[in-house]
Amino acid sequence: MGLFDGVKGTLTGTKAYRTHVAANKLMDQGRPAEARQKFMQALALYDEANRLGGADLTVQRAYGVLLMREGRFQDAHDVMVKVSKRKDLKEQDWFNLRVQFSLYLWKTGQLDKAIETINRAAAIQTNGMIYSTLGMYLVDKARQTGDFAEALAYNEQALDYDDEDGSVLDNMGQLYEAMSEAAEGEQAEEYRAKALDFYEKAHKAKPRQITTLYYLARMYHRNGDDARARELLANRDKLYISAVCPVRPDMMEALAAEIG
Repeated sequence: MGLFDGVKGTLTGTKAYRTHVAANKLMDQGRPAEARQKFMQALALYDEANRLGGADLTVQRAYGVLLMREGRFQDAHDVMVKVSKRKDLKEQDWFNLRVQFSLYLWKTGQLDKAIETINRAAAIQTNGMIYSTLGMYLVDKARQTGDFAEALAYNEQALDYDDEDGSVLDNMGQLYEAMSEAAEGEQAEEYRAKALDFYEKAHKAKPRQITTLYYLARMYHRNGDDARARELLANRDKLYISAVCPVRPDMMEALAAEIG
């Protein structure tokens, strides 16, 4: 690979990153179909930049993020490993890489390693991303083990950090719903009521948050309020659901069919 390829790879990577940013802006504007097209354009450009040897750190990190969002987990792993071998990584770079790699581990069924990895990131700094992501992992862990103490303590800490964060509120909703399913009688009802309250707050904070749309619609349905459930799912065909999202399109469709 010659010098010209390296320069071309850098230029192509920059174009890919700009396209990626434009796609994110379209998502923020509630234009998922257009965003999807932009994401695909960005991914093709990233692939070409990678083939040409583009080495910009910001570009490579964004490339890994988009690869995971599109379900190309092994490719994302390879990019992250490549980045981890660089000699110019700063502390913030390691923080971002560990958060990103924890998502890969979580999506490939390695939950304990995901928790260990994001805790290494948290040792560098704790912010809203850490609270919402680790909180999500701990909810998953609690579902597996039936032990809710650690997940509850951590997510309450996250709530103290930011009680208006839609992801944190959603985590609390999922946690209380899981706790309700493990409880009986009045306690189960109390937990379900708390779950519903947190889901509604999460939906108010982030109206297009896919997990909240799904779990809140499911809870309305189980409570016999199918009209509100249908309203939440009415525009599901316009959502861009990435492969990193724990709620898959087929789950949305199955719930919609169940509601009728």
